[in-house]
This record gives sequence, structure tokens and C-alpha cells, in this order.
Amino acid sequence: MRRSFLVTALWLLVLLASSASAQNPRAAREHLQRGQSRFSRGDIRGAINEYTKAIEDNPRYAEAYLARGVARRARGDLDGAIDDYEKAVELEPRMGQNNRDITQAYTNRGFIRSNQLDLDGAISDFNKAIKYSPSDADSYIKRGRALLIGGDIKHAIEDFNRGIELDPNNPLAYADRGVALRRQGKTNEAYKDFEKCMKLNRELRLMIDLHIMELEMQIREMQRRLSATQDKVA
Repeated sequence: MRRSFLVTALWLLVLLASSASAQNPRAAREHLQRGQSRFSRGDIRGAINEYTKAIEDNPRYAEAYLARGVARRARGDLDGAIDDYEKAVELEPRMGQNNRDITQAYTNRGFIRSNQLDLDGAISDFNKAIKYSPSDADSYIKRGRALLIGGDIKHAIEDFNRGIELDPNNPLAYADRGVALRRQGKTNEAYKDFEKCMKLNRELRLMIDLHIMELEMQIREMQRRLSATQDKVA
């Protein structure tokens, strides 16, 4: 019995020693600083390597995860960036409060998913973006677009209204709300939105026209997919 207790105690000491040796906060801070220096010089790959070493030295180093997330996003790795952001916020929740890097990563990925008609994934990303930055107009506007593509016109308009309230000078918000109102049969209100959109950005009339055309095509394609799914079930 006593021998068993001693063996257990020895194993605990070994585990505690290995855990302590696995964390090296000082080395982690040095790697973080070197990573930030590399990042400021445009060496994104080198910065990521340094941030990874910082995390290896201290797996609970929230700042290193956040910094690596920023670098990964700069490199175009949105999924990797979001994984790092989520880990950073898990370790240090205050880092997620009104953090533009985290918000924009979710909004960007949500917009990509929306254009791919992965609406559930898109809306999930926009929800998280809004959770981190409740006053981010772009997240509401883009979530409204995803809802509109999916046929939820009522909630789409609510998001467009909120987005316009937060950023009344965004022409695309008026364009998207105009499409939603037109689909509700409110042609006069839709016309006012299109008119407002043009007033805000007359120089880019062609871009606005293409934006609306693309949105209409996405709505029709989503309707086609839903109709095909219903036909299969029937």
C-alpha cells in the first residue's frame, strides 16, 4: 500500500515537472516580440513561425494566438486566423470585445460563404462578428444580404435598417434594402433606396448595377436549389 502511494507520488512529481518545463513564459515573450518585429517588416511567414514558437513555449499565451491570427489573416488563411482568434478569446475573453481584427475575419469569411450560397455557415459567421462588435454596420448589412438570398426578407430588412442606422453613408446597404423592398412589392420605397444609393455614389453606377445584378442572380439560384430539394422530397 505504501509502495503504491510512493509510486503515485513520484508520477505526480514527474508530471508537474514536465508541465512546468513545457511552459517557458520568458522565451514565449521573446518569440512574440520577434514575431511582431518580423510582421512590421512584412515578413508574414517569419512572424507566423515566431508566434508558433511562442505558443509552443506557452500554450496558454493568448496574445500569441491573437497575433498569429492577425498574421494568418494577412496571409489569406481565414480559417486558420479564426481558429487562433477563438483560442485567444477562450483564454482571455476581453480580447474579443470590439476587436476589429476578429470581427472582420468573421465578416470576410461570412461574405465568402454567402457568395458560395453556404448561408447557414455565413449567418453563423456574421452572428459571431456581431457578438464581438455589436455596432459593426458591415456585419449587419452582409448578414441581411445572406438572409435575403435565403428568402427571409423580413429579417433581412431589419438588418439593413440597423446597418444603415450605424452607417447611413453606405450605398450598398440602400441597394440591398431596395432589392428586398422590391421583392416585398414596395416599389416606391425600393425606388427611394435605389435613388439614395445613386446619390451616395454616382461615380460607381456600373459597380452598383453589377452588385444588384449579382444579388438577384444569387436569390434566383437559391430559389432554384430549394425548389429542386422540395421536388426530390415530394
